[in-house]
Amino acid sequence: MTALIVLLLALGAVMFVLGCLNQRKLYWKLAAWQYRNPEANEPSDAALGLNRFGLITSGVLLLAGAGMVNAADNQPQGYSTSQVRAVASAAASKVDSGSGSGIGSSSGASSDVYEAVNDEGDGNVEIRSAGGGTYELTNRYGKNPVCLTVTVENDLNIGGNSDGDSPWSHSISTSVNEGPC
Repeated sequence: MTALIVLLLALGAVMFVLGCLNQRKLYWKLAAWQYRNPEANEPSDAALGLNRFGLITSGVLLLAGAGMVNAADNQPQGYSTSQVRAVASAAASKVDSGSGSGIGSSSGASSDVYEAVNDEGDGNVEIRSAGGGTYELTNRYGKNPVCLTVTVENDLNIGGNSDGDSPWSHSISTSVNEGPC
């Protein structure tokens, strides 16, 4: 992209400078040699003025084009797939550490997932539920999807715990896959 910007700037500058020069002298230096009788073929003042206008307009348009290409090149593209995957993996690690005693639920894990993604993604990753414990993460522009799956398993320990804790325990497992859910 840089080469295109430099090319457009150079061409625009040349056109603008040519438009600012004396058009009659420009004719005699660049075009008169083509004619057997150059005095008889010398352009009118209106033609020379139109040539000047065309050169300056072309120069301005090329410079504006260089500015537009530069602006498009500098526009943020958002997180790449690998960056979205890294956020999903970090969020999955946080959610995985939520296993413990008590009855775990998918809805409880859901809020943990949203919180973990928002913490890890710094606002650069969007999350939406795809249902059934799956969440689709994309960059802020909706591109580069990654699928995060969260599974909560509850276990009942009939004998109870010697610690006096709840007889219920749950485990959370996660997986991260590239692509939409």
